[in-house]
Amino acid sequence: MRGLFCCLLLISISCVASRVSAQDTKSLSALPPDGFTFAGNWDCVGAMHETRVHKAAFTGAVVIGGKWLELSEQDLEPAAGYIAKYLIGYDSQQKRLVEFDANNFGASVYTSNEGWQNRVLTMTSPVDQAGQSGFAANRFVYTIVGSDAFTVDWQISKTAALNWVTSDHLRCERSKTAQHN
Repeated sequence: MRGLFCCLLLISISCVASRVSAQDTKSLSALPPDGFTFAGNWDCVGAMHETRVHKAAFTGAVVIGGKWLELSEQDLEPAAGYIAKYLIGYDSQQKRLVEFDANNFGASVYTSNEGWQNRVLTMTSPVDQAGQSGFAANRFVYTIVGSDAFTVDWQISKTAALNWVTSDHLRCERSKTAQHN
Protein backbone atom coordinates (compact mmCIF):
# COMPACT_ATOMS: atom_id res chain seq x y z
CA MET A 1 0.00 0.00 0.00
CA ARG A 2 2.83 2.36 0.89
CA GLY A 3 4.47 1.63 -2.47
CA LEU A 4 1.24 2.45 -4.30
CA PHE A 5 0.94 5.75 -2.39
CA CYS A 6 4.53 6.72 -3.28
CA CYS A 7 3.93 5.82 -6.92
CA LEU A 8 0.75 7.95 -7.07
CA LEU A 9 2.57 10.83 -5.35
CA LEU A 10 5.39 10.71 -7.90
CA ILE A 11 2.93 10.65 -10.80
CA SER A 12 1.06 13.66 -9.34
CA ILE A 13 4.29 15.63 -8.86
CA SER A 14 5.39 14.74 -12.37
CA CYS A 15 2.07 15.95 -13.87
CA VAL A 16 2.19 19.24 -11.97
CA ALA A 17 5.85 19.79 -12.90
CA SER A 18 5.20 19.15 -16.58
CA ARG A 19 2.22 21.55 -16.55
CA VAL A 20 4.30 24.28 -14.88
CA SER A 21 7.16 23.61 -17.30
CA ALA A 22 4.80 23.87 -20.28
CA GLN A 23 3.51 27.22 -18.97
CA ASP A 24 7.07 28.51 -18.46
CA THR A 25 8.08 27.62 -22.01
CA LYS A 26 4.99 29.12 -23.66
CA SER A 27 6.33 31.60 -26.16
CA LEU A 28 5.36 35.24 -26.15
CA SER A 29 3.63 36.52 -29.25
CA ALA A 30 4.81 39.58 -31.14
CA LEU A 31 1.29 39.87 -32.50
CA PRO A 32 -1.01 42.01 -30.40
CA PRO A 33 -3.99 40.63 -28.50
CA ASP A 34 -7.70 40.98 -29.19
CA GLY A 35 -7.39 40.64 -32.98
CA PHE A 36 -5.71 44.03 -33.47
CA THR A 37 -3.47 44.09 -36.52
CA PHE A 38 -0.70 46.46 -37.51
CA ALA A 39 -1.01 45.30 -41.13
CA GLY A 40 -1.53 48.16 -43.53
CA ASN A 41 -0.63 51.84 -43.72
CA TRP A 42 -0.70 54.33 -40.88
CA ASP A 43 -0.63 58.13 -40.68
CA CYS A 44 1.15 59.28 -37.54
CA VAL A 45 1.32 62.71 -35.89
CA GLY A 46 2.97 63.75 -32.66
CA ALA A 47 5.85 65.64 -31.13
CA MET A 48 9.56 65.24 -30.50
CA HIS A 49 10.73 66.52 -27.10
CA GLU A 50 7.15 67.85 -26.65
CA THR A 51 7.94 70.83 -28.90
CA ARG A 52 8.82 69.81 -32.48
CA VAL A 53 6.10 68.51 -34.77
CA HIS A 54 6.68 64.92 -35.86
CA LYS A 55 4.75 63.35 -38.74
CA ALA A 56 5.50 59.89 -40.05
CA ALA A 57 4.07 57.16 -42.26
CA PHE A 58 4.15 53.63 -40.88
CA THR A 59 3.53 50.41 -42.77
CA GLY A 60 2.88 47.19 -40.88
CA ALA A 61 2.94 43.54 -41.93
CA VAL A 62 2.97 40.10 -40.37
CA VAL A 63 5.96 38.18 -41.75
CA ILE A 64 8.08 35.05 -41.28
CA GLY A 65 5.39 32.42 -41.07
CA GLY A 66 2.88 34.74 -39.43
CA LYS A 67 4.98 35.01 -36.25
CA TRP A 68 6.87 38.32 -36.62
CA LEU A 69 5.65 41.89 -36.78
CA GLU A 70 7.36 44.18 -39.27
CA LEU A 71 6.90 47.94 -38.98
CA SER A 72 8.46 50.42 -41.40
CA GLU A 73 8.68 54.12 -40.59
CA GLN A 74 9.35 57.05 -42.87
CA ASP A 75 9.45 60.50 -41.32
CA LEU A 76 7.63 63.22 -43.24
CA GLU A 77 8.28 66.04 -40.77
CA PRO A 78 10.91 66.92 -39.82
CA ALA A 79 12.19 66.16 -43.28
CA ALA A 80 15.53 64.80 -42.07
CA GLY A 81 15.10 61.68 -44.17
CA TYR A 82 14.73 59.22 -41.26
CA ILE A 83 13.63 55.77 -42.40
CA ALA A 84 13.55 52.63 -40.28
CA LYS A 85 12.46 49.01 -40.24
CA TYR A 86 11.49 47.38 -36.96
CA LEU A 87 11.19 43.60 -36.76
CA ILE A 88 9.61 42.17 -33.60
CA GLY A 89 9.42 38.46 -32.82
CA TYR A 90 9.99 35.71 -30.29
CA ASP A 91 13.53 34.53 -29.55
CA SER A 92 13.14 30.91 -28.40
CA GLN A 93 16.71 30.73 -27.04
CA GLN A 94 16.32 33.79 -24.79
CA LYS A 95 12.60 33.09 -24.23
CA ARG A 96 11.59 36.71 -24.78
CA LEU A 97 10.52 39.09 -27.50
CA VAL A 98 13.24 40.84 -29.44
CA GLU A 99 13.04 43.90 -31.67
CA PHE A 100 15.63 44.68 -34.32
CA ASP A 101 15.69 48.37 -35.22
CA ALA A 102 17.53 49.07 -38.47
CA ASN A 103 17.49 52.67 -39.64
CA ASN A 104 19.51 54.98 -41.84
CA PHE A 105 21.33 56.43 -38.79
CA GLY A 106 22.24 53.16 -37.05
CA ALA A 107 20.78 50.08 -35.41
CA SER A 108 19.59 48.90 -32.00
CA VAL A 109 18.18 45.81 -30.32
CA TYR A 110 15.37 45.85 -27.75
CA THR A 111 13.80 43.07 -25.68
CA SER A 112 10.72 42.31 -23.61
CA ASN A 113 10.30 39.51 -21.09
CA GLU A 114 6.60 40.28 -20.57
CA GLY A 115 5.22 40.75 -24.09
CA TRP A 116 1.85 42.42 -24.54
CA GLN A 117 0.31 43.51 -21.22
CA ASN A 118 -3.08 45.28 -21.26
CA ARG A 119 -2.60 46.23 -24.94
CA VAL A 120 0.86 47.70 -24.26
CA LEU A 121 4.18 46.31 -25.51
CA THR A 122 7.38 47.76 -24.02
CA MET A 123 10.64 46.94 -25.80
CA THR A 124 13.76 48.06 -23.88
CA SER A 125 17.40 48.40 -24.88
CA PRO A 126 20.25 47.16 -22.71
CA VAL A 127 21.73 49.77 -20.37
CA ASP A 128 24.74 51.47 -21.96
CA GLN A 129 27.42 51.03 -19.29
CA ALA A 130 30.06 52.77 -21.42
CA GLY A 131 28.04 55.99 -21.61
CA GLN A 132 28.76 56.45 -25.31
CA SER A 133 25.33 57.88 -26.17
CA GLY A 134 23.39 60.78 -24.69
CA PHE A 135 21.33 58.36 -22.60
CA ALA A 136 21.84 55.17 -20.59
CA ALA A 137 18.92 53.25 -22.09
CA ASN A 138 15.92 53.71 -24.36
CA ARG A 139 12.73 51.91 -25.16
CA PHE A 140 9.72 51.83 -27.45
CA VAL A 141 6.26 51.66 -25.89
CA TYR A 142 3.53 50.53 -28.31
CA THR A 143 -0.01 51.10 -27.04
CA ILE A 144 -3.18 49.99 -28.84
CA VAL A 145 -5.73 52.76 -28.31
CA GLY A 146 -8.52 51.63 -30.63
CA SER A 147 -9.37 49.24 -33.44
CA ASP A 148 -7.65 51.55 -35.94
CA ALA A 149 -5.20 53.48 -33.76
CA PHE A 150 -2.04 53.01 -31.73
CA THR A 151 0.60 55.19 -30.14
CA VAL A 152 4.32 54.69 -30.10
CA ASP A 153 6.53 56.45 -27.59
CA TRP A 154 10.30 56.53 -27.72
CA GLN A 155 11.53 57.02 -24.17
CA ILE A 156 15.02 57.56 -22.85
CA SER A 157 16.69 57.34 -19.46
CA LYS A 158 19.80 59.42 -18.91
CA THR A 159 20.73 57.27 -15.91
CA ALA A 160 21.16 53.55 -15.35
CA ALA A 161 18.52 53.86 -12.59
CA LEU A 162 15.99 54.04 -15.48
CA ASN A 163 14.06 57.25 -15.03
CA TRP A 164 12.05 57.28 -18.29
CA VAL A 165 11.29 60.50 -20.18
CA THR A 166 9.32 60.59 -23.43
CA SER A 167 11.51 61.90 -26.23
CA ASP A 168 9.13 61.21 -29.12
CA HIS A 169 5.38 60.53 -29.17
CA LEU A 170 3.31 59.52 -32.20
CA ARG A 171 -0.39 58.73 -32.49
CA CYS A 172 -1.01 56.57 -35.54
CA GLU A 173 -4.33 56.06 -37.27
CA ARG A 174 -5.06 53.63 -40.06
CA SER A 175 -4.56 55.45 -43.35
CA LYS A 176 -7.60 56.16 -45.46
CA THR A 177 -5.41 56.95 -48.51
CA ALA A 178 -2.92 55.07 -50.69
CA GLN A 179 0.42 53.86 -49.33
CA HIS A 180 3.14 56.47 -48.73
CA ASN A 181 6.43 56.24 -50.65
